[in-house]
Amino acid sequence: MSTSVDTATASAPAWLREIDVALAANPQILVTGNLRDLVLVPVPGKAAARPVSVVDALVKQLAAAGHTDVVVTDPVDGARAAIDSGTAATIARTERGDDEGVLDTLTEVIRRVVHSPTPCCLVIDSASRLIPGSDFTDSAVHRLLSTAEKLMVTARRLPVPGPHRTPLYNTVVWLLDRASDLPHWLTGSELARNVSIPAPDMQQRVTMARGLVGALDRAPTRGTPEFTELAQTFAARADGLTLRSMSEINRLAIDRRIPAADIDVAIQTYRVGVPDNPWQSDDLRKRIRAGTALLGERVFGQPAATRKALDILIRAAMGLSGAQTRSSAARPQGVLFFAGPTGVGKTELAKSIAELVFGRDDSFIRFDMSEFTSEHSEARLIGAPPGYTGFGSGGELTNAVRQQPFRLVLFDEIEKAHPRILDKFLQILEDGRLTDGTGGTVYFSETLIVFTSNLGVYRVDARGDRVPVVEPGDYDNVERKIRAAVAEHFTKEIGRPELLNRIGDNIVVFDFVSESVARDLVPKFVRNVVDRVEDQTGVRVEVADQVLEQIVTEALTKLEFGGRGVSNTVESMLVNPLARALFGQPPGAVSGTVSAIDRSAEGWQVTLT
Repeated sequence: MSTSVDTATASAPAWLREIDVALAANPQILVTGNLRDLVLVPVPGKAAARPVSVVDALVKQLAAAGHTDVVVTDPVDGARAAIDSGTAATIARTERGDDEGVLDTLTEVIRRVVHSPTPCCLVIDSASRLIPGSDFTDSAVHRLLSTAEKLMVTARRLPVPGPHRTPLYNTVVWLLDRASDLPHWLTGSELARNVSIPAPDMQQRVTMARGLVGALDRAPTRGTPEFTELAQTFAARADGLTLRSMSEINRLAIDRRIPAADIDVAIQTYRVGVPDNPWQSDDLRKRIRAGTALLGERVFGQPAATRKALDILIRAAMGLSGAQTRSSAARPQGVLFFAGPTGVGKTELAKSIAELVFGRDDSFIRFDMSEFTSEHSEARLIGAPPGYTGFGSGGELTNAVRQQPFRLVLFDEIEKAHPRILDKFLQILEDGRLTDGTGGTVYFSETLIVFTSNLGVYRVDARGDRVPVVEPGDYDNVERKIRAAVAEHFTKEIGRPELLNRIGDNIVVFDFVSESVARDLVPKFVRNVVDRVEDQTGVRVEVADQVLEQIVTEALTKLEFGGRGVSNTVESMLVNPLARALFGQPPGAVSGTVSAIDRSAEGWQVTLT
């Protein structure tokens, strides 16, 4: 290849340069990837690149190679001459007979382009739409693809007046959603070149941002350090987005009068579709300031866990989540990994955090990972892929976050999830997004992610019984052993150290429920029972002190089950027998006192006076 070719294409994107190379070696080119994005192409004599569509970028590249005739066709508008010296316009006017369809017309267009005695290329846009469901058995489809295969094998090269030293093929370029949208005997041929358009990198996003931010309200003067910093910020925060999306964000900011300094707000609004951001509200900061007391009322005896959770909320409210990385804006607002014994308040703390931050009960969603132990259960989370039952309905996780992006997502007992599902969590934590079964992108940038686990607390013995590995009493020892067990599970047992790295230092170890905590929990649960009885029956019930102490004594024997053991004790000793006693009361009773509890052959009995 001559130096002139290198000069002409050196500043073009890599995939366009790859196509330029293929023009002399491959009669057909299959292009996949980021097809609907904008492409930054160099403009002769100007430093700034110009954003154009993929089709226009291809046409420009073919023109730079010396082609003077290019036909572009798509399933909607048919063929048109994109570059014409007479041949392209003639081919584009190929008439469709009464008994011919779109595929037959395209077959003839391909034939005329490849057989053209003058240099001519064909770009088939939206080629995947020509063959819905990749059904290659239809006669018209088979005729089209068979013709394409034969023409690929028999294609000749023609001298082209341009920078290339050798003759070039009359190339056919297919733009495909996936290479599999064409049969393997086309895509797998050594004569066909497969080219993928990648997502824009940081430098491309910076270039795009430089061309956009000058139009924003109160934008810095072009050429100043402030302007450069704004473009860098826009590009970093747009990680994972396309150049076309950046253009739409800029347009949205102008429409909503969002100043240049608040480009983050425009990006967040574009991603989740909601202009109001609860993470930046003054009310949230007030609630967080009172958070220690509020969470302490809901979760007893876990000061380390509540403190760590509040630190993450404070960080999110200050806009500093992931501040150490340039692309942090796409990641969730916070990630917590709650580890510890069963029944100690892990799920309750997650619910309390959701209510504290978002102020609504429906801002909390829980997934029990024991229901996602098989590989195919991934479809429940993100939706079934094309061709499978349930395609189009989306997934439970992606639907929930799309409908309400500001929420806490709890993944309970994460160690039970299938490894393939763990890969989805890695994508959420790293990129802050998931692609559902329909191909739509769901953003997790405004969510809180909480994992819970019992790793390191129990083991199963030879008889199949669960026995404790760590004993209560020394929290530092409990924390050290559980952290070590979590690290060993992710690094050695399942081979996912990268997931552990994304969680980082956000592992919060819960302590065992102590006797003092149990003594505080029993009165709380009893008050809940008394309040529920009055709400449901209108009867005001009091519980004698000696009865309360009796319940506490029994609950202390169930501490291995944590707060759940205490709750179960209150249910069996008070709720069940009290319900029986009230059921037998004559109508009109308005008050009573539980003066005694006794165990009989029939179970616990209360004396109601």
